[in-house]
Amino acid sequence: MRLIIILLTLVPMIGVAQISTGVSAATLFEIGGKVANPSNKESSTKEVSNQERDTTEASSLSLLKRNKIYGLSNSTTMQINAKESMERGSEEVLEKEENTAISGRYFAILIGVSDYQYNSESLRDLNEPTQDVVRLKTLLEDKYEFQSENLSTLLNPTRSELIDAMEALHNKIGKDDNLLIFYAGHGIWDKALNVGYWLPSDAKHNSKSNWISNSTLRDYIAGIDSKHTLLISDACFSGSIFKTREVGQSLNDVGFSRIYRLPSRGAMTSGTLNSVPDKSKFMEYLLKRLDNNQQQYLSAKQLFHQIETAVINNTSNIPQFGVIQNSGDEGGDFIFIKK
Repeated sequence: MRLIIILLTLVPMIGVAQISTGVSAATLFEIGGKVANPSNKESSTKEVSNQERDTTEASSLSLLKRNKIYGLSNSTTMQINAKESMERGSEEVLEKEENTAISGRYFAILIGVSDYQYNSESLRDLNEPTQDVVRLKTLLEDKYEFQSENLSTLLNPTRSELIDAMEALHNKIGKDDNLLIFYAGHGIWDKALNVGYWLPSDAKHNSKSNWISNSTLRDYIAGIDSKHTLLISDACFSGSIFKTREVGQSLNDVGFSRIYRLPSRGAMTSGTLNSVPDKSKFMEYLLKRLDNNQQQYLSAKQLFHQIETAVINNTSNIPQFGVIQNSGDEGGDFIFIKK
């Protein structure tokens, strides 16, 4: 009689325990896809079906996330942790697959003009531009996905040499490729015509015959069939390249592959419609940020934001970033990919 009374007393208690924890006995004793008999210490086991095992693992995972006070076995906990690791791994794989959508070759044409053939009081030689080009080339080649054969440097080019180099890009660059154009040298703003110019090494201060206008540059950029083209200009009045519309989309709101899929024609300049010093703080911070960057993918807009405050705080210039109008921009952005 005592045995019967004890058993009748224990049955409701077991039911209450199961209801309070929300876990079946199979869950509490499930080990490696087998069910252990709690009443037998020698644990005779049996295989559970795939459907039962999946249900059990899902219940265990849900329970562990809610609370860990229900006394699950170490084996069950290990299984749940393994499942969570697989889920995290799947997310990482998806993220990696998204990022691998960024492809295409990287080209760069780096232009620096320090020595002017018609050097005068109004058009003095500069010390830094050609040195800046060499520093930038080394940095892009060593740390980013720019192959040496796709990196062109023009040191003190004439107007015809610069135009020939831009023409040559038409035959090299495909629709999936990326182009970086860098210019450091003198620039001039013509207030009467409302036009800005680059000054090659054979430019004369009092003659526009060898100057390169922003409209000419824009036409070449529009005609090059690249995925992305980014112009970085460290010159006086370089902000005149804009017509002007600032890029407003926040790159933090979308993934890199989505930004990369849309073609872009953007520009980053050291100032607005004003002069800039020979010893450029803009260039100093540009090289510094690219050199110290730890991100695998760095958008042009992210790079600009890392430079902007430092330049404003240490110079009288206000750097600019925006879209080159009427050149084929569709809202994307140039992405620097670290090796």
